[in-house]
Amino acid sequence: MFAFMENNAFREYTHGLVLAPMAGSTDSAFRRICRRMGATAVVTEMVAAAGLSRKSVKSHKLLRFHPEEKPIGVQLFGKRPGDFERAAELVSGMDFDFIDINAGCPVKKVVNSGSGSALLRNIPALTAIVRAVSSQTSLPGTVKIRIGWSPAEPVLDSLPAILADEGAAAIAVHGRYRSDMFAGEVRKREIEKIVRNSPVPVIANGDSRSVSDALDLIDSTGAAGLMIGRGSLGNPWIFRGLLSGKPEDASPLPEEVVSVIWQQYKWMSEYIPESHLYHVLRGQLLNYIRGFRGAAALRGKAVGVDSREDLSDILSELEELLKTERHT
Repeated sequence: MFAFMENNAFREYTHGLVLAPMAGSTDSAFRRICRRMGATAVVTEMVAAAGLSRKSVKSHKLLRFHPEEKPIGVQLFGKRPGDFERAAELVSGMDFDFIDINAGCPVKKVVNSGSGSALLRNIPALTAIVRAVSSQTSLPGTVKIRIGWSPAEPVLDSLPAILADEGAAAIAVHGRYRSDMFAGEVRKREIEKIVRNSPVPVIANGDSRSVSDALDLIDSTGAAGLMIGRGSLGNPWIFRGLLSGKPEDASPLPEEVVSVIWQQYKWMSEYIPESHLYHVLRGQLLNYIRGFRGAAALRGKAVGVDSREDLSDILSELEELLKTERHT
């Protein structure tokens, strides 16, 4: 088993403000935006360990990142230790800062394959995967989990120590059961229990929709760091507010919103072919266009964006609507 040295880059993950990996949302451009706003570390979208083993083009594209994103981890999912072993060996030479194992995704397709949250019901498989990763790389290996499969099947009190013994250097915990999916309140007491039982740093995750929500999550759980997911979509400024401790810093001016969207579009265009660019951009746009008067109608227009000219028109209208909202 390889040994790793905890360095400053890894500490920015374990004790900082991390952008959570979210399939279809946290691509390279958005990760760069969040780093500029104050996220101390980011993680790739989920990458299939089996796909990397088979040299899948789609899986390899998800490994794309810009140096500005560092420190960055790659998140792998799957169910076979051998796939993780080969994937870990492959990504170790790609300048990532850590490797994260997904044992928390609740999506049916992932769970039915024996991956994601399903691993919480198969601890021997999960420990074998952690062992496989730690045996193939000197990079820190981390694990993303939930608090259990269901209230009737919470994670074992001993799980953090078991994972640490196999080589896990940190654990990120989403404060819901798999049975909760993304509904209901985050169960802070259960995260706090995992923090108490863990010999390695724990990063708390779940429902940090605002600066005050995020600060309350870390205060309530005693976690070493915070992982922000859906609360950052359309609102990367949440990281700025958390860094300063001032909620108002998470409320950008209308022209700033437009400027950030243009920047995200520019970066996306560097690696997404134009034939596919606007299809991908629409989903990102919808994250920014919500929560203000006139948003519903503008969202209807945004789903039809098909050119730079369309985008310019949408953003001009967005800026005017945000200015109106700000002064009412």
